Amino acid sequence: TSEIFRDIAAKTGPGKSLIVFGYAGWSPKQLEGELALNAWFTAPFDPKLVFDEDRDKVWGIAKERRTRDL
Repeated sequence: TSEIFRDIAAKTGPGKSLIVFGYAGWSPKQLEGELALNAWFTAPFDPKLVFDEDRDKVWGIAKERRTRDL
């Protein structure tokens, strides 16, 4: 919402934020089918991965974590 942008600008919003723009859309059941085909992977949630890690290394770190968790 526009309010969160105002709060971030006023330094009264969340301590950390990541603003991204884009679009992803799937037809009904498409995502489930892609997950079943292992076209996607999931990794445990870790705020450091989102906010603190080197942006150039995030995908590699996430893939390593997923491999360890299998």
